[in-house]
Amino acid sequence: MPIWLVALPASITFLTRIPLGRTVYPDSAWRLITIWFPLVGLLLGFVLVFFWVLIEDLSLWSRAIIVVAIGILLTGGFHEDGLADSADALGGAYNRTDVLKILKDSRIGTFGSLALICVVLLKISLIVDLADHAPVGIILSHSLSRCIPVIQLGIQPYARRDLMESKSRDIAHSGIFQVIVSLLWYLIILSFGVFLGKVGLFEAVIITLALIITASIFGVYIQRRVGGHTGDFLGAIQQLSEVTILTIICLF
Repeated sequence: MPIWLVALPASITFLTRIPLGRTVYPDSAWRLITIWFPLVGLLLGFVLVFFWVLIEDLSLWSRAIIVVAIGILLTGGFHEDGLADSADALGGAYNRTDVLKILKDSRIGTFGSLALICVVLLKISLIVDLADHAPVGIILSHSLSRCIPVIQLGIQPYARRDLMESKSRDIAHSGIFQVIVSLLWYLIILSFGVFLGKVGLFEAVIITLALIITASIFGVYIQRRVGGHTGDFLGAIQQLSEVTILTIICLF
């Protein structure tokens, strides 16, 4: 099997808790898993929409809470964990050394707790606001938001290249190829939504601009604080991007 196809189940294994039977993949596959991140997000989005339709007799709030909870279960709170760690580190440290030290601490602090509460509640509330348009918001937010970390990987240095135990070292190899593939996924998914009439062209442009602004501000901030991204920061930017997409769809 071509290594780029082997990277697909490796990507699912990395991003989710879905059991595929195999846990060991060659290093060359790990270096390519990021090209499949948007597709994994797309699949997650469709799974969550299935549950959204399945429990349609419940209230909007109940459905939104259940769908967000299932999403967390399927991913093991992977990105949410990165958000919490990032908030603790960036909010509780004053220099690069302390930021990186707090990022490695498995405990969650005040900043992390507040960030998680705000983001999870905001996602639930936004899905409720979307009502009948919730399936579109769920699919686009889960798929497009996973394009952004891949692009960040390709254009911003990794702050922990010297730490052999870092779990993100294996995927911190994204270059121009991974960036291009991620951009193609982004354009295909968003264009398909426009083609089906689920997303307006103006809305698609606003979503793109909002994501660029969000990623740029966060990227510049962490570059100044620690000199690059980490796995936790990438999880944080995915969560911020997911909320950004849901917000824009609600507004337009």
